[in-house]
Amino acid sequence: MSTASTLVIKVPQGQGCIHNFTLEPSLPDGDVAGEWKFSQIDENGNCQDADDFSVVFDKNSSWLQKQSELCVLVVTMNKPGWRFAMEGTKSCKNEENTADVLHDVRTEIGGNGKVLKAYIQSLGNLDETVGFSFVAAHVSENGTTTIYQSPDPKGNIQR
Repeated sequence: MSTASTLVIKVPQGQGCIHNFTLEPSLPDGDVAGEWKFSQIDENGNCQDADDFSVVFDKNSSWLQKQSELCVLVVTMNKPGWRFAMEGTKSCKNEENTADVLHDVRTEIGGNGKVLKAYIQSLGNLDETVGFSFVAAHVSENGTTTIYQSPDPKGNIQR
């Protein structure tokens, strides 16, 4: 990921929100992993780079409000030759406290493999850090397809 800060996304109490992002993967250079640029697109079309992100849910939400609170991250990859693969992400379960143990993140791929949607909820009162990699397939000029994964960003889910 590029050098940037942690992006904080606040989910309104009892409501949902949608945030748009772009992902620009790059091929490795020998034994060095390629840099994958992850950026949020604001309402004016400007991009803000982010290494990690935190989704913050209101601590004062009632049980009923928690049921409808949802954050949707829409990640678009427009780079030619690339598309999301294998559900679009890979959990880093081998790292301590970075797996989605509360099962509050799910993903789906659409748009001919160019759009990843991540749905994030927090029904409990626990904070969770989810380490993951983006997973994408690259088709080379000779038609060979190779699967790559990004360096590991983190998503924090807080209540």
